[in-house]
Amino acid sequence: MSSATGGSSTEDPVERGDAAAPPPASEEDWSAGILVPRTERGFRTQERLLEAAKEIFVRDGFLDAKITDITALARMSSGSFYTYFDSKEAIFTAVIRKVNEGLYVAASVPTGSSRDPLERFELVTRAYVRAYQENAGLLAILEQVATISPRFREMRRNIRQIFRNRSEKGIRRLQNEGRVDPTLSPRCVAEAITSMVSNFCYVWLVLGEDYEEEEVIQTLTTLWASGIGLKPAAGS
Repeated sequence: MSSATGGSSTEDPVERGDAAAPPPASEEDWSAGILVPRTERGFRTQERLLEAAKEIFVRDGFLDAKITDITALARMSSGSFYTYFDSKEAIFTAVIRKVNEGLYVAASVPTGSSRDPLERFELVTRAYVRAYQENAGLLAILEQVATISPRFREMRRNIRQIFRNRSEKGIRRLQNEGRVDPTLSPRCVAEAITSMVSNFCYVWLVLGEDYEEEEVIQTLTTLWASGIGLKPAAGS
């Protein structure tokens, strides 16, 4: 999950300038069955369907959600649904894509933020935790559907890769700066950090373990920094 004073660096993975949602491993996986509207009105109509679908999926789960319930909530005909999506799977994919884009942007350091890695870790962790809270219901459903659907399992894997790859770039940069043990595998460390943060949020916000938000943020930030053996900057 991870430039900042005036200029931006393409090597820093959590600069806002790098925060535009990245393309998935296979664009076809994300766009299959989703029709692109040709008019502004069409985009607004599609957005209404997506907002309704989010509510229905959270309420009923993926398996029990019905297209008729989505269109009823959106106050549209069932026929209109198929103008924009060819199936329930397609609209769920579109919903999850928006969630993923939101998480990616949230877990990005704004331009002009501190260059201190520890402060940046905390900023990113706080933003990610809050974005996860807002989307916990949908993320829980994705976890469930990924266990029974190869397509959504691959999508779940791809989402993790996006965050892992960005963290990996940040760890390599810190290694080049002499701030992190150069013998560590950036890829493995990034995978471990991604797993720690996302799985903790799942246990806390989906399974319902009781933790205070600030306690979580500070603990995850400390473990992130200690896990990579973060060292003070030279001369500090």
